[in-house]
Amino acid sequence: MKKVIITIIILLLIAGGVVGGIYYIRHRGGASEEGMVYVETVAAITGGGISDNRYMGVVDPQETKSINKDADKKVKQVYVKVEDEVKTGDKLFEYDMEEMELKLRQLELELTSLNNGISTIYDQINELAKERDEAPADHRMVYTAQIQNLEIQINQSNYDVSAKQLEIDRQKAAMENVVVVSPMDGIIKDINDGTKKEESSDNSAIPMDGGTNAADTGSAYIKIMAKGQYRIKATADETNARSLTVGTPVIITPRIGDTMTWHGTISMIDLEHPIQNDGGYYGGGETTTKYPFYVDLDSVDGLMLGQHVYVEQDLGQGEKKDGLWLDDYYIMQDESGAYVWKEGKDGKIHKTKVELGAFDDVMLRYEIVSGLSKSDYIAFPEDRIKEGMKTTRNMEDVAESGEMNMDPGAQDLDMTDFEMPDEMPQDMPEETSEGMPEDTPADGE
Repeated sequence: MKKVIITIIILLLIAGGVVGGIYYIRHRGGASEEGMVYVETVAAITGGGISDNRYMGVVDPQETKSINKDADKKVKQVYVKVEDEVKTGDKLFEYDMEEMELKLRQLELELTSLNNGISTIYDQINELAKERDEAPADHRMVYTAQIQNLEIQINQSNYDVSAKQLEIDRQKAAMENVVVVSPMDGIIKDINDGTKKEESSDNSAIPMDGGTNAADTGSAYIKIMAKGQYRIKATADETNARSLTVGTPVIITPRIGDTMTWHGTISMIDLEHPIQNDGGYYGGGETTTKYPFYVDLDSVDGLMLGQHVYVEQDLGQGEKKDGLWLDDYYIMQDESGAYVWKEGKDGKIHKTKVELGAFDDVMLRYEIVSGLSKSDYIAFPEDRIKEGMKTTRNMEDVAESGEMNMDPGAQDLDMTDFEMPDEMPQDMPEETSEGMPEDTPADGE
């Protein structure tokens, strides 16, 4: 009798497990009317117009001029700071005039000394010439040799005088250009004042392009970016960079903010100077190699220097058409007409008929004549979607609802598919008088 009871208990446990599995499959898996469907507005779907490949870029100046400082001169005063706007002819910095005057006086003293030395040598030559004329004939050769040596010294001294005079002329010319002015209209990008970034709390010590401070690289003393003459500097991975072509028309859109667009053409693709990127916030920390390319703009109105933008090939997506145009992959068609999965007022998804107009074979979009508005919410037509499923505007809800691609045949599982064994195993343990099977330890043993 006890064996029969145990057998019944085992059968009930097995049956319970099967029923539980069926319940899970039918209520958690597959696509049923109780699942969740992600929807978004037609306005959001039709407003992007983004091609498969778009690249991150930044508004860059067409020209950057470097102003070098004379290493032999000391700067007395700097008239600008980083991010200042300057015009052609505006003062940038001024050399220390007092130090330059001292150097000029030193050079002039050295020139006077050279000229005095030449005069002394001439006096020596005249004296030796007199002594040679009065000396016996067999001693005159000695005087002649001494005179020739002195004449060589004069030639060398005359060369030194010319070189020194050239230094003086240069110093005088430099003193006429004590104040260095801007050669163009622009914005001060960097000033190499010898101060390390980490030693300065002034933001002007940090270059606008996020690169290394000029003081650390030994670059130009002042860098000026041209104002108003903008271009776009963008980057692409090696495969995409090699597929780009100079002269290709592109569309530029801001990464954030308004919906303005600009047009331009690719002017240069620089495969010789790759850029190493450590991934930043969006790269997962992985190091990637990018290659810069540049875009000349048809117009710069509304753009700001340093503004971050997207660059994508112009395939006509920038053209604004009247009416509502929807990507063809949102539309289902059969012999009865065209449909979309649209959210109803009841918060559920419904197959809704739409009337199609013209077809754009470049952008692969249909004009929607009726049946849909930009304020409606629609879903991408997945195979799992069924009429009456609940809608959500949060993608995470779909993941949390357990919408998995489970085996469709699992839903056909029935108790008749389960076969019970003809007889129970014969080696089941004997039950003791206390109701515990033999050889089974009690709790705590």
